[in-house]
Amino acid sequence: MTVTLGASPAAAAPVLTCGSTVTTDVTLTADLHCPSGDGLILGSNVTLDLGGHSLTGSGSGVGVQTEFLSEGGNTIRNGTIENWGTGILLQEQNPNHVPYIVSDVVLLGAPLSHYVGNMPMQVTRVTAVDSPISGQLGGDLAISQSTLTRSPVDVFYATAIITDSTLIQSSVSSTAQGQVNIDSSRLDGKGTSAVGYVSETVLTITNSTVKNYAQPITGFWGGVTLTDNKFTNMANGVLGDVSSNIGSDGTSEIVGNTFTRSGVVLRGNVPMIVEDNTFKHNDVGVEFTRSAPFPGEPVPTADGSRAVGNVLMKNSGTGILTDLPGLAVGDNTAKNNGGYGIYAPGAVDLGGNVAFGNALGQCVGVVCTRK
Repeated sequence: MTVTLGASPAAAAPVLTCGSTVTTDVTLTADLHCPSGDGLILGSNVTLDLGGHSLTGSGSGVGVQTEFLSEGGNTIRNGTIENWGTGILLQEQNPNHVPYIVSDVVLLGAPLSHYVGNMPMQVTRVTAVDSPISGQLGGDLAISQSTLTRSPVDVFYATAIITDSTLIQSSVSSTAQGQVNIDSSRLDGKGTSAVGYVSETVLTITNSTVKNYAQPITGFWGGVTLTDNKFTNMANGVLGDVSSNIGSDGTSEIVGNTFTRSGVVLRGNVPMIVEDNTFKHNDVGVEFTRSAPFPGEPVPTADGSRAVGNVLMKNSGTGILTDLPGLAVGDNTAKNNGGYGIYAPGAVDLGGNVAFGNALGQCVGVVCTRK
């Protein structure tokens, strides 16, 4: 069924039914429940205002989607989309570079997907529960002022920018180029989910609070940038292995963060730049490691990595730890840790390191003063 609205100002708007194709702007005037099949299909540059109502499916099908030859530019707003195999599916490209907009929508068991595009889907003031959000093949996402619960964000050859939002038990992942950037947001894993996964790309988190994730950031041939965040209660650490010794390793930059009550906080297995962070009440502050080399490859070193200007205190193990030569170490303060302050035989000593009150000894591989 194709519905064209607005032909005559005096004409009553047709009642939308499941499977309707909508070619002009429309406002839903009542809840719409679809016991089978799909919901509404939008033509190009159409605004669907849910009018505060709900569009409900049967757990399969697509709630709102663009038609096959759509040029995009759609807006969906102001209501609830619930119980669909895919809640919103927007695809194709807009020749005028008009972005998709999803705003003031509640998604309940209704995943959102942006598949192929030349402009981002702008997701604003959206509440998503059990509704994964994905972007693929240029289907970039810009998520702001939203709350995602058990709704992971995943991009493939696309970028997700998440700002001023809350993620609860929701991980992020990026594969095959693209990236995920999170800023000024709150992330709480509730002790169950992983922070995220990166492959051939970088995850960036800035100015955010991150807590209670069961597993750290891991990946394959990737890296992270963590700047000015607060991480707490991360039982297995914040950064795990993101390289797997495959191809050209990335570099992780960790600057200006506070890490508290976590496991081995950083064990990135890539060149890591660790500067001006505070590590306290963790198992180990930072461990610089490398995967065992493949046959014929050179013995791994910490070349390209550095630990500068960090404060490491009251960790149950060692503050800075590595068995690899070549780590640049300078201007760190390590005090009252349960292991060594700094254990880095073969390090490049940049000077200015201070250590005292550490249970196993103060420093190995660099010279430390007491004050």
